[in-house]
Amino acid sequence: MGGGNLHRDVMSENRPVKNGSVLLDAGDISVPAEVDAPAGFPQPPGFLLAHGAGGDRNTVGLKALARGLAEAGYLVVRPDLPYRAAGRRSPPPAERSVAGFVQMAASARLQLGEDVPWVVGGRSYGGRVASMALVDGLQAAGLLLCSYPLHRPGDPSQPRVAHWPRIKVPSLFLEGTNDPFCDLEVFRRHLVELGAEPTVHVVEGGDHSLKVGKLNSPDGKARSEVSVVASLVPVIDDWVRTLFLA
Repeated sequence: MGGGNLHRDVMSENRPVKNGSVLLDAGDISVPAEVDAPAGFPQPPGFLLAHGAGGDRNTVGLKALARGLAEAGYLVVRPDLPYRAAGRRSPPPAERSVAGFVQMAASARLQLGEDVPWVVGGRSYGGRVASMALVDGLQAAGLLLCSYPLHRPGDPSQPRVAHWPRIKVPSLFLEGTNDPFCDLEVFRRHLVELGAEPTVHVVEGGDHSLKVGKLNSPDGKARSEVSVVASLVPVIDDWVRTLFLA
């Protein structure tokens, strides 16, 4: 999924993209994926975003993010990861999902836009898998990580960063200050290990879903996951535009 020019005005001149379901090749299995597309021709890049460990392609936050990005003019593909498509709820170790993600990315590109840039990523486990795929040969313009699971809940002693120096594309992290999977002090210490410049946006009071509870909210007002995600679409849009300024 190589780079490209943000000023191209269609994802694929010969294949207008519509909302709906597609099947993506993931190696040993075909996986269902939902396509969220804008009303007109989408602007590059496309987004391939995977769900968290306990979710699927229709997880509330992922769905809201995809629809928000589609309203902003982008094409978004949100697949079930292979273990979910096979009917399993519990995920395998992240490295065992990498090959399937690489295959899904190639399939999405073939079906929906071969000559334009793509951003890969996702929520929690899905984002981690995408980040590992980038050091396993996947080419992308950027990496979008929502609630990266830096470590096991409440235990930052073994951060999941061994592959970070080999990530050579710009990344955007969306992290909550109240996420038990990501101690922000430990997280910031390891950012320098990334192989390309990261961008970080912090949601004050956000938990692992980025939802903000009343007790953790800076203004004492609770915010739903969907509300927070909607507020992050302009952040993502601004970051995307920095990818193509050069």
